[in-house]
Amino acid sequence: MFDINDIYDFVYREFRIKLNAYKSSQMNRRIETFISKNNINTYSDFVIECRKNDLLREQFLDYITINVTQFFRNMDIFFHLEDVFKRHIPNREIYRIWSSACSIGSEPYSVAMLLDNIGIKNYEILATDIDRKVLEYAENGLYKEDEVEDVPSDFLARYFVKEGDRFRIRDFIRNKVTFFRHDLILNQFPYGMDLILCRNVVIYFKRIEQMRIYNKFYDCLNDLGVVFIGATENIYDYQQIGFSKLGTFFYQKAVN
Repeated sequence: MFDINDIYDFVYREFRIKLNAYKSSQMNRRIETFISKNNINTYSDFVIECRKNDLLREQFLDYITINVTQFFRNMDIFFHLEDVFKRHIPNREIYRIWSSACSIGSEPYSVAMLLDNIGIKNYEILATDIDRKVLEYAENGLYKEDEVEDVPSDFLARYFVKEGDRFRIRDFIRNKVTFFRHDLILNQFPYGMDLILCRNVVIYFKRIEQMRIYNKFYDCLNDLGVVFIGATENIYDYQQIGFSKLGTFFYQKAVN
């Protein structure tokens, strides 16, 4: 009997993505919706089609990896990063920042622009995602008009160059960000971070995986480093992990 767990196995074999770490009701619904929209009747037929149709495989990967992002997402919250850097993160020779699940790069580039705007130049940003296609898009740094509509006008003028009907991130910002593929479930985490952004991603995982990720973030941070989470998320039992709460959506690694 071919069931949805065989889809999970197929995805792990083909893409090295562990879908059973995600909340099953949400993930199953996404899989079933995608299969239905493509007029495929059974899970086994879907696997067969994916194996012979590269475009379908690519579209399916895009759909299940939930690439939702924008520049300065939740702007009123995002600009609190200025205060976090000025008041809470210790001075560093080089600030190391990790934008996890960065999708098309809007988030790490937003951080780079914000830091440059407040005069912080000594930083480097690692930007990761599970989807190689969006990482290629992000690394290119060329965006459609609707993708930059949330960028403040002064930032758009200062940090982008118009190329036809698109906008390209200026090199001095783009060169601050290094992109590479990373899976929050399967891969090792980078260490020595002063700021980790992981926004509106962990909410899709099961509770046990959420806590495992947040514990690993704690281990990855330098003393007094900060995790910035999404507007729909909370870190439950954050004190048990070792965090103190700076304010809504910001958690700091406490020093014993």
